[in-house]
Amino acid sequence: MEFIKNISEKARDIGEKAKEITKRSGELLEVTKMRYEISKLEKIMVNNIEAIGELYYRKFKGEEELSAEIERLCQATRGVEQDIQKLREQIEKLMPKPAVCSQCGTELPEGANYCPNCGTRVVE
Repeated sequence: MEFIKNISEKARDIGEKAKEITKRSGELLEVTKMRYEISKLEKIMVNNIEAIGELYYRKFKGEEELSAEIERLCQATRGVEQDIQKLREQIEKLMPKPAVCSQCGTELPEGANYCPNCGTRVVE
């Protein structure tokens, strides 16, 4: 009977670990999608900023009626910046940065009470 109980417990543990792996892989997929979206938005920002520079220079040379377009591109660029920041915050929630030692800056293993590099006590 003990043998069957042990098998049952091990099967439950394996099932829980499989659920955790499935959840984690889903989160990694989401993070990858968000990073790809950030990359696309950064390219849009670069294009907008180049266009703003071009328009501003044309305005400097004396062309008229460019202020509205410059303003529109600046507002659009600000919106893209905010979208990028929101995506980065979402990534941070899904993939928080590991704790680091306050003394030496070494990345700390999960649940560590002391820094493995310098021995400093970890303060929560």
